[in-house]
Amino acid sequence: MIYPLTWRRLAFAAVMTASSGTMAGPMPFTVLAQGTQSGIEDERTAVILDEAAFRSLWASHVVGSVPAPSLPEVDFASDMVIAAFAGAKNSGGYRLSVAGIEEKDRRIRVNLVLNRPGAGCMTAQVVTQPHVWVKTRRSALPVEFRTSVIDVFCREGE
Repeated sequence: MIYPLTWRRLAFAAVMTASSGTMAGPMPFTVLAQGTQSGIEDERTAVILDEAAFRSLWASHVVGSVPAPSLPEVDFASDMVIAAFAGAKNSGGYRLSVAGIEEKDRRIRVNLVLNRPGAGCMTAQVVTQPHVWVKTRRSALPVEFRTSVIDVFCREGE
């Protein structure tokens, strides 16, 4: 059923938007960087709200990269950066990604997915540091991270 937009509904929507600053639901995001090599070797997440913090964490991330990737452009007046690091892994075959970001229950929930090689997968025997950086609209709400781990199926010898 479609309800007509009355001044009461419009006023309620305006109050809800003004009080929360954002609307609940999925939040669009843009991937800034993703890969398996990082100067950050511990498992961690970060919510970055200003240029100085962004430059600092990015500098730690690109240590050892030649040439070092340039710092992505972000307008911190309207956006924030979310970075996640899976920690050092003892082989290739790992990938960290953002499955989605949503505002729910006065929180921002970041859903991460860590793909890892399953039994029978042939992988490079090298230390990797899976990571992902995204930007999304700025919010003052607390951010929580949830990580799902998925074992990638490989047939014997692949």
